[in-house]
This record gives sequence, C-alpha cells and structure tokens, in this order.
Amino acid sequence: MIVREVQDAATELRLVPVDEVFKRLKRMIREMERQTGKRITLEVIGADTAIDKMVADRLYDPLLHVLRNSADHGLEQTDERVAAGKSEKGVITLSAAQVGSEVQIVVGDDGRGLNREKILSIARKRGLYGPDEEPEPSKLWKVIFEPGFSTAEKVSNLSGRGVGMDVLNTTMRDLRGRIAVESTEGEGTQVSLHIPVSLAFLDCILLRQGTHLFAVPVEDIFEIVKPGIESCMSISAGSRAEMLRLRERHVPVCRLEQFYGDALPDLTPLSDTVAIVLKAGTRLIAVPVDEVLDRQQVVMKPLSGVLAKVRASWGCALLGTGEVALVLDSERLAAGENA
Repeated sequence: MIVREVQDAATELRLVPVDEVFKRLKRMIREMERQTGKRITLEVIGADTAIDKMVADRLYDPLLHVLRNSADHGLEQTDERVAAGKSEKGVITLSAAQVGSEVQIVVGDDGRGLNREKILSIARKRGLYGPDEEPEPSKLWKVIFEPGFSTAEKVSNLSGRGVGMDVLNTTMRDLRGRIAVESTEGEGTQVSLHIPVSLAFLDCILLRQGTHLFAVPVEDIFEIVKPGIESCMSISAGSRAEMLRLRERHVPVCRLEQFYGDALPDLTPLSDTVAIVLKAGTRLIAVPVDEVLDRQQVVMKPLSGVLAKVRASWGCALLGTGEVALVLDSERLAAGENA
C-alpha cells in the first residue's frame, strides 16, 4: 500500500493543467482572424483539467492543426453566416474533461460541417473507397486523417497541404489516444481526442496464450466471458472464421495465434478458452486466450527497430518477474482481423 501511495504521488507530480496548452492556442486565434478575415470567438471549458506533462508538451501542434481547420474550412465568412441565420461571429469551443482514466479534449465549431460529397469524391479518386461504396459517416470522416488528404481548393498558410490531420493522427497513436469525429452539415463539426491521464503507468489485465504473454489496458475491456458450446459459431463450413454469441450480439473472434502467424495446425476449441471481449471504437471483438493471469499496473516501453513493425501493439510491458508482455491495441487488432 505504501509503494502504491508513493507511485500515485509521483504520478501526480507529472500532471499539469491543460490550460498551459490552451493559453498558447488563444493567442493563435487572433492570428487566424487576420489571415481568414473572419470574426472568431474561442470558448474554453475545463482549462483546469490535469494532464501528463509529456502529453501537454506534444498536444499543442496537433490541436493547432484542428483549430486551423475549424477556422479555415469549418467557419463560414460573415455574410454567409448571416444568410444562414447564424451570428456574425463564428464560435470555436475548446473543452477538456477527465472521463475515467482518460482526458477528453473536444474542439468544436458552429460552422458549415464536413462536406460528405466532396470528401467521398476525393476518397474515391484516391482509391480509398469504390465507386459504389457508401460508407457510414463515422468511417468516412476517418479518411481526413490519411497522409496528404485535403479538400482545400488552394494552399494557404492555414491549410491545404494535407499534413495537419495526419500529424494529429500520428501524435495520438504515439500517445495511446484515439480520435472521434462528429459532423452535421450546416451545424458544425466536433473532433474529440481521448488521451490517457498518465503515460507513466498502464493499468492492464495480463493474459497468456500458448507460450506468449499479452497485456490489455483495462479501459479497452468490455467483458471477460467463458464461452459455452452454444455461443460458439463458425461463419461457414471449413472456415476458421468464428463468431461469439454474446446475449443479443454476434462478436467476431480474433485468434492471436492466427493474427501473429503462429504455425498451429489445430486451434483450441473456442468453448475451451476464456474470451476477452474488447472495445474497438464502436465495435466489439472477442480474443480467446488460455488464461487470465492478473491485473497489474505496468511500465510500458515502445517497440523499436525491427520490433516496431509488430502489428496491433502499443509496445511492451516490463513485468516484475522479468518477463515481457505485448500490449495489444484493440482498434488495430480489429481492423486487421481479416489480414
């Protein structure tokens, strides 16, 4: 208990108010007004929210890109706003709040919203979607984070180079964070950043699959279940693709031994495993393992060199026993489940 108290105290010493980042962004709004010719009001909420100093140091540039996009792409010119029945001044809201073990930072504007047709047209030209595909908004908005993606007609000091949102995506991946975008045409756009409060320690569930150890952040776990024979399904005869029936839902199964290319001729029946149901954005994915070992706070180290190419991983956790566990990224695990 004493060691845990010392650890918590040391963690708190790393925390700073997010207002340190917000103050720098306030000054940039005046510059954006001059460059765009628009009248902009910045509303700040929750500036006293505490965040890891390392996260705060890296947040300024990505947030600046989001603000620039809101000012240049999102907000309309004054005459256009008046014609649409809006106030002359465009409003950009910058808010922060702690939600569980995460800090949620939201940049929102009351502008024109994302143009679905324009974004989908450019995405099709780049081969991201087929000519007949009509993706859901939540999936379509993710293409704005692709490298080099831009809808600007011309390059300006604020936007048009197609690098801003890509920088945001890369930074959030490094910080173990995630991004959500919501937009309503004619009403505005919200970009939400979900970031761990502290990067020093990671609260994980340790798992064993065969001879390998894995760790999963506690906030990514939806449920841990022992599948019965009646809840295990194969998608088609002769196929190794499986589904887990979880009450009223059917959850796709991702076998770690298949995902990481282990040469196993026979898989353990799903009913003989423990299924870890993970949250992957708006989806669920079930990961069967042989054993759930423990819940621990671990120190995570990034993978470097050749190991940096290991799929669906945040890094590795160094355990007290000297063993190493791979920390799983549930969203990338779900995205590559058929790879």
